[in-house]
Amino acid sequence: MKIQLPVYIEAGATTDETKYLAFDERYELKAVKVVGDAIAADNTDYSILKVFGNDGSTEAFQWSTQDTAEGALTAGVPADLVDQNSGKALFDAKAIKITKTHAGAGKAVAVMLILSLEQARKY
Repeated sequence: MKIQLPVYIEAGATTDETKYLAFDERYELKAVKVVGDAIAADNTDYSILKVFGNDGSTEAFQWSTQDTAEGALTAGVPADLVDQNSGKALFDAKAIKITKTHAGAGKAVAVMLILSLEQARKY
């Protein structure tokens, strides 16, 4: 069974934020979309959105507003966070860690992340 969970993140340009989602069943994180206010790309002052894998430290999905990375977000237009191919997207009743960090002066963020998960059974 596939489920989609929204996670809202709003933070000032130089404010970092961490959120956690907990599960009591086994799920596999399949994809993450982001949609919200426009965020301009910049080479030195940018924000980074990350969803971490099941070890809490390996990046599973990421979006950076650095212009040499994923770049700008257009207001109201969903974009896919980049799959980091971490091999850490299977969660056994653990928490998913989500962060917003910044480089330089950062960028203000007001976005909704949509996490797409599928129930993963053990056989």
